[in-house]
Amino acid sequence: MPPIYGFYWSPSAASLDAEWSAFVQSGANSVVIQTHALTDALLDRLQRQGTMVYVDLPLFAGADLRVSFPDSAPIDAYGSAMGTDEWYVPLCPNNVHVRAHRLASLRSVLEQHGDALHGVWLDFVRYPLRWEVPQPNLVQTCFCDQCLALFFAHPPREYTIDERVAAIHAILTEHLAAWVEWKCQRIAGFVQDIRNFLRAQRPDLRLGLFALPWRLTDHNAAVRTIVGQDVALLGRRVDVISPMVYHRLCGQSPEWIADVVEEIRMRSCTDILPVIQTIDAPGPLPTEEFRRALEIARAVSDQGVLLFDLSAIVRDPDKLAVVREAFEGGKGAGCRREQ
Repeated sequence: MPPIYGFYWSPSAASLDAEWSAFVQSGANSVVIQTHALTDALLDRLQRQGTMVYVDLPLFAGADLRVSFPDSAPIDAYGSAMGTDEWYVPLCPNNVHVRAHRLASLRSVLEQHGDALHGVWLDFVRYPLRWEVPQPNLVQTCFCDQCLALFFAHPPREYTIDERVAAIHAILTEHLAAWVEWKCQRIAGFVQDIRNFLRAQRPDLRLGLFALPWRLTDHNAAVRTIVGQDVALLGRRVDVISPMVYHRLCGQSPEWIADVVEEIRMRSCTDILPVIQTIDAPGPLPTEEFRRALEIARAVSDQGVLLFDLSAIVRDPDKLAVVREAFEGGKGAGCRREQ
């Protein structure tokens, strides 16, 4: 399969023509689109353009499911239900209704649009955390009734406040290592469920995963201990891992991108497709800094590069020129996976 040079795209009806024009001018060959934005008209347009289309499947976040399944609110180490953080609405990764809904959504997408798709990229594949800041608020979760029952291998039941406090204390003081390993296995296990489903329904589709851009040395190994993303486990269950190396959002320099990509490649033993930011956050992203980030991402990946997102390029002709140059220039060891 050829390298991916493309965008994460959330089409806007108000600016669709401008977005399409920028997409075509960029020379992109791929796009990742959210499930709700898939339409027959847009897919037909992309197909005629010769574009590889990947669908973004969010797992453990979403305001709609918090409304549909109130018991999906994650419980933190203080015994409190986690609220929303601006646009981010976390969900408990072990909620049976959430998991069933996501698998049903995937089935529906494949039934409606499967022939036009080239793969699926999993998003929000983690325990709750708003990570796109230099200093994230690291809080252990989830200690809801379902999670406690699963971890302690007890029949499901409602915990009183005192019982929950005691269980949280026991986990964090006596069983922390087992808790972290269990969290990582729970995340990897659901990714395996999705892989098994795709293998049975559409084995030709590529399975990717958006990963946090953290090394084990970052935030005291929080990528495993807090969010439960173990790329060594996940790399055996997906075809591609896409670290979201948004350097400015994370308070880093463009050179940091290479360090993250190399560590995740080494630990996961799978293909790596980095995602870099185009958006002006926090504050303006200078064109030359963006160019440097794109150059570094291309240099460390033989799979190509994704840009987040298309709308920022539409608003900036200079960045569009940088993208066009990089994408046009970019077009010129096996590892075991779980069966």
